[in-house]
Amino acid sequence: MILNGLLKTIRKIYLSHNIVLWMILVVLPVGVSLFTMGMFSSQIVQHVPIGIVKQDNGQLADRLESKLRSSPVLNIKMICSDMGECEHAVVRGDIQAFLVFPNEMERRALRLEAPVIPVYSSGQNYLTNMFATKEIRSVLAAAGSELFTAQMEDPVKVQIHSVGNLKSNYQGFLVFGLVTAIFHLAAMIVGVYVTSFPLRDHRVTEMIRYAGGSRLTLWVASVFPMNIILWLESLGCYAYCHRILAPLSFEEFVMTAAAQLFMILACSGAGTVFVGVFGVMRMATGAAGIIGSPAFAFAGQTFPVMAMPFAVRCFAFILPLTHVLIIQSTMLLGDVNMATAWNSMKILIGMAVFWNLLGAFLMSMRWKQFTRRETRREEEARKLAEASI
Repeated sequence: MILNGLLKTIRKIYLSHNIVLWMILVVLPVGVSLFTMGMFSSQIVQHVPIGIVKQDNGQLADRLESKLRSSPVLNIKMICSDMGECEHAVVRGDIQAFLVFPNEMERRALRLEAPVIPVYSSGQNYLTNMFATKEIRSVLAAAGSELFTAQMEDPVKVQIHSVGNLKSNYQGFLVFGLVTAIFHLAAMIVGVYVTSFPLRDHRVTEMIRYAGGSRLTLWVASVFPMNIILWLESLGCYAYCHRILAPLSFEEFVMTAAAQLFMILACSGAGTVFVGVFGVMRMATGAAGIIGSPAFAFAGQTFPVMAMPFAVRCFAFILPLTHVLIIQSTMLLGDVNMATAWNSMKILIGMAVFWNLLGAFLMSMRWKQFTRRETRREEEARKLAEASI
């Protein structure tokens, strides 16, 4: 009887020609994840176009130019006659930065006066400029330390590689966090949608009747399929993205898969709590979007958590995404940090249990409240019908 009610309720929720549900449950998270993987499939930043203004044409200037040309990050695209020419090139977007070899640079260096080489960059493309200016500073510092060594006509060439990332692209590290963040947000939104639609459509009494009169059965039928579907989708996307890295060991795979499962459980449970608190799908979806959308910025992968203000660190701690990314990062490094991963796993398990228990309690109260409303409306409609007769 219970199993029959469970299956009947699942069919009613998930197989009743609900296109919107399957769009947010499957098409959007998987589609956005694949799009993100493709976007980050190119190699890491190389050959950033820069310019040089050579006010000094001595041997030191030629040597520094050769060192800059040997860098794989930089591409000397222009040798400008004056600063105005390079400035206009930056404005047009032809180059990202330029540096100036000032007058009497070599003479000052021979006098041990440490000449200053100005570097100018565009303020529009921060990350690209950061790569360029960092590499320029590194090359010039290295060249300065070799100032009095014999000059090499053909400087040593350099290649850039990332440890464990054979194809040297952002799929090997950054996209893992982005894909996980997509499912972090999707689980919240799907949790809101699935648990709120009986309230929105005034069908709570009908859904409980399908569930054999059990609110527990209705709860399981609502949350179990969406969590399993999202978990399998996230595992598939993670495996597809991980194909370019070294294979995970069985223990590492189990740890990563469990972390994603408990993250999805916690996020869908949080979405359910939003529905239980607000009782309106629109407001619950807004709350899920406000909390889930910027989560990646606070999770520590793009900016260190320890450098954030205390209040922001607290917010980062309560986000399941933060702890999943810690586990994923440690698994990429092997089992050297397994203790750290287990600490994060315990937090995720606690979050999943807490949000689902709280969500189940709040939704049970909401279902009871809406059942009374629907019963009262049915009675009023029946009385009106009898009075009209």
